Amino acid sequence: MRRMLRLAALGWGLMLIGCALFEPVQVSYLKTAQGHATQQEVRQRLGPPHLVRSLEAGSSVWVYEFLDHEYGDRNRQSGIWCDEYRLTFDQHTILRQWDRGLSRHPGDLMPAIGCVPGASAPRG
Repeated sequence: MRRMLRLAALGWGLMLIGCALFEPVQVSYLKTAQGHATQQEVRQRLGPPHLVRSLEAGSSVWVYEFLDHEYGDRNRQSGIWCDEYRLTFDQHTILRQWDRGLSRHPGDLMPAIGCVPGASAPRG
């Protein structure tokens, strides 16, 4: 019985480690950066944003887009996966919140406006 419990615990541990390995680097960074990272620190880590929008009271929204090409085969058409991250900074340039949109675009062409349909326009 003890051996089965140890094996079950080991299995759960390996599963959790495996899930962490598949988390995008941007998600890992933003989870740790929220609440204290400045715009300058985020720019150093993620590069320049795709879109910047100033909001009322000095806050701002930055939008990042990260693309990944997926090659097709006889069962699935090639396409482009797009991760869109929307980061909200307060008036002191601190990252306060963020969210992520994920979209797949079949074929090799991206839509003219926005990576994730309907998500690129900053709320505010």
